Amino acid sequence: MSDGTRDPRPGPPFSSPLIELVPSPSPDGGREIYSQVARRPDRPRYGLALLLFVLTFLCATTLGPVMLYFDGADLPWMSPANVVRVWTHPDLLAAGLAFSLSALTILFCHEMGHYVACRIYRIPCTLPYFLPVPINFGTFGAFIRIKAPIYSKRQLFDVGIAGPIAGFVALIPFLLYGVAHSRVIPAPHGPGADLSLGPCLAIGLAIRLFHGPLREGMALDLHPAAMAAWLGLLATSINLLPLGQLDGGHILYAATGRLQRRLALPIWLLLAIMGRLWPGWWLWCVIVLVIGLFHPPVYDESIPLDRKRRLLAWAALAMLVLSFMPAPIS
Repeated sequence: MSDGTRDPRPGPPFSSPLIELVPSPSPDGGREIYSQVARRPDRPRYGLALLLFVLTFLCATTLGPVMLYFDGADLPWMSPANVVRVWTHPDLLAAGLAFSLSALTILFCHEMGHYVACRIYRIPCTLPYFLPVPINFGTFGAFIRIKAPIYSKRQLFDVGIAGPIAGFVALIPFLLYGVAHSRVIPAPHGPGADLSLGPCLAIGLAIRLFHGPLREGMALDLHPAAMAAWLGLLATSINLLPLGQLDGGHILYAATGRLQRRLALPIWLLLAIMGRLWPGWWLWCVIVLVIGLFHPPVYDESIPLDRKRRLLAWAALAMLVLSFMPAPIS
C-alpha cells in the first residue's frame, strides 16, 4: 500500500528484515513513491497474547477495586486466600468483573488502534500483549511492538494517535455510566482512608454533570466502571506525554519534526519536577531515558502533516489536558 509521499532523498530507501520499499511511478509524473511490501509473513503469537490476557483478567478481577474498597483491611496483592474469597463471594466477584472487563476493554481498544493503523500501512507489529501484575490494579497496561522502521511522518502520526483516540472514545461510556452510578458519601476516615485516586479534568466534569459540586467533607465512592475509566485516563495521559517514543512523542515529532529534540529536555525536566507530587513520575523519567529521550528520525521528513492531521494533533493535546493527573495516587 502506497503511503502517498515522495522520496526526496538520494540513494535507496531504508530496508528492514521484515519489509522492503518497492518503487513505483508517481501519479503526477514526479519522483518515485514507495510501497511497503512484507519480505516474509509475520506470524502472530496468538498463544502468548491469549495467555497474557487471561492472566491479566484474573489479576484485575481479583484485585482492581476489590481489595482496596470492598475489603480495605487487606493489602492490594494477590494471595490464594484472596483469590478464593473473591471468586466465591458474589458481591466481590461482581465488582471485580465490572472493573476488569471495563478496564481491559479500554486498554484493548487503545492497543487495537495502534494495531489497525500498523496493518493499514503494512508495518509489521505484534498482537496486543497485556501486562499482568499481582499488585495494585492487576495490570500495567498493554502494548504492541512495532517490528520495522516507519517511513514517513504521516505514518508515524497515524500510528501514534490511533491508540489514544480509540482508548479515549472507548472509556467515555464507562466514565459516564460509572460516575452516574457512584455514590456521594462522607469522606472516609480511619484505616485505608489515606489512599485516594487523583482527580483529572474529565472526571471532574463527569462528577459535576451527574452530582454537581461536592460539598466539603463529601467524596465519591467510585463505581468499578468509573475506576476502570480512571485507569484508562491515567494510561491515556502517560501515553500522550510528548516524550521519546511514547505516543505523545510520536505525535510531537510528526507535527514539529526535529524541533522535538529541543523540546524534549525541558519537557522531561518538567516531568521530573512533577515527581515531587507523585514519585511515579520519576519512574517514568527513567523509562523515557531508557527508551530514548529524543525521537529517532523517519526516512522521509520533508512533507509536513496536512491540515486534518494538525487538527488531530490539537485534539491529542486536549485529551492530555482532560486526562492528566498531577498526583494519580496519594
